[in-house]
Amino acid sequence: MILQIACCMSLLLLMGLPHGGRAEVSRHRLTIFAEAGRMECYHQAVAATEHIILEYQVIHGGQGEAHINFNLMDPQRRLLVTDHKQGKAKHKLVSNETGIYKLCFDNTISSFNQKIVVFNLEIVAANHEELERQLLIKDMNTDYHFERTYTHLDDYLNKISVNIMRSRQSQDYIRTHEAKDRKLAESNFTLVNNWSCAQFIAMIIVGMLQVFMLRSIFNTDGRFYKFWKKFQLIY
Repeated sequence: MILQIACCMSLLLLMGLPHGGRAEVSRHRLTIFAEAGRMECYHQAVAATEHIILEYQVIHGGQGEAHINFNLMDPQRRLLVTDHKQGKAKHKLVSNETGIYKLCFDNTISSFNQKIVVFNLEIVAANHEELERQLLIKDMNTDYHFERTYTHLDDYLNKISVNIMRSRQSQDYIRTHEAKDRKLAESNFTLVNNWSCAQFIAMIIVGMLQVFMLRSIFNTDGRFYKFWKKFQLIY
């Protein structure tokens, strides 16, 4: 009985993992905050023979340099990709086994500065395009005229898909720089406010000191007046 339950659980676990023959594409885009001295890790289920496409960029490095360490590990926790102090990078590789892959952004190289990282992760089947084409053709009539029409339509759709992808990349680029500029503006705003407060406090202290010195000079019974007279006698 226990053996049957274990077999059922193993079957359910394998069914929950992605299959190498699926046609859909898994896309993820995240903006993360890597705290100083910490490592942020994420896990993704990947089937064997699937393509892993990963791209990341450090858009803000605090008061330090905008770079970070990156590691990608397979289900056996063997290192597949290792980046050291990179500001941005792009990796494309094929998974050799089915399981949970682990990707980590390591900010232990920084003791004080928080890093903001934007990354895109895509999991694509090895035969993704062919599978989608076969699924579409399967539901179509094999008539020659229709097939020619489909071929022309497929060309147009491919061009539209390429243009949409380029537009999306441009929008992602704009959003990335917008977030970077916003973070820089907020940092400058905080710096200007703190500097203005310091100058204001310094002005008040100097003003109070000047009033005290003037009153002490005209107060003949005060210690400062006596000290001033001794100073004049000496020099």
